[in-house]
Amino acid sequence: MNSKLLSILNSYKRVLIIGPYPPPLGGVSVHIYRLNYILKNSQVFDLSQAQKFKGHRYLKLLNLIINKKFDAVHIHTYDIKIIVIMLIFKAINKFDLIATSHNPRLFNENSKTKNFIYKILLKNLDILVVVGKHIVEDYQNRGIELPKKIIIEPAFLPPPEDDEEKILNTYPLELFEFIKKSSHIILANAFQITFHNGIDLYGLDMCIELTAKLKKDYPNIGFIFALANENVNKEYLAKMKQIIKELDIEDNFYFLTGQKELWPLFKKADLMIRPTNTDGYGISIREALYFDCPAIASDVCDRPEGTIIFKNRDLDDLYIKTIGVLNEK
Repeated sequence: MNSKLLSILNSYKRVLIIGPYPPPLGGVSVHIYRLNYILKNSQVFDLSQAQKFKGHRYLKLLNLIINKKFDAVHIHTYDIKIIVIMLIFKAINKFDLIATSHNPRLFNENSKTKNFIYKILLKNLDILVVVGKHIVEDYQNRGIELPKKIIIEPAFLPPPEDDEEKILNTYPLELFEFIKKSSHIILANAFQITFHNGIDLYGLDMCIELTAKLKKDYPNIGFIFALANENVNKEYLAKMKQIIKELDIEDNFYFLTGQKELWPLFKKADLMIRPTNTDGYGISIREALYFDCPAIASDVCDRPEGTIIFKNRDLDDLYIKTIGVLNEK
């Protein structure tokens, strides 16, 4: 795979990657899993598991930094304490500090202290990696001093296809039955129900409305919405399920819940939709396209080449673009 980041990371003898590692599954944790799988010189400090230790995680990280010599540290977290540790030990241990920004929401914090530390971090990085140029533009518009070396490239890395059978075995039997009975399969996903400016960030509401409109043209349409964590904003989720019932699309809409990797489903789906109202890039789009599954996404940021774009939060435009893909199928 042609990647400037991989080439640079492979040039170091020892690389420490700091960030979430599955479980739980998420865009960043899956990226780190695949990055570590590809690299032969890396070690991961897992923040997902370290969360269980609360304050002890910082001591573990300190011990790792002090006792092992790394040529580069690649962070995927903006935890303030970890940033401070990295800045201090960068000066002592003389390693290169690399950070990846996976979304444009870093400076959405109301904390002046956090924003001040973020500015110091960005200024002192050896390499800043961003998943889209809009993130760099946002930083520049804020007057933030950036490092000389900036890499702009998607966070997508091809999945290890050796994992496919293991992943398929994590899916419930009902999912395969749903796929079998559906004339067409559309797929969308979210880590958990989240809101941006008071609006459903991942567009579950739009997916439901879209399915109701599509059912008139395709009575056996099947929409799979993968939701990794269904225990957040449960009242909203319950409301959405009630709307599904009222729209008479219970047989057409399937929630795949829990920690599941999704890429094997792109081999079975006719279309992937990402109707987010803000985004960093959307790794799942690139993943769908990698497996020759068409993808439609909102126009809120740069999207991978080949993505079909619709106007953000415009259901009619989304419907027209979706019908266009399904009619070709």
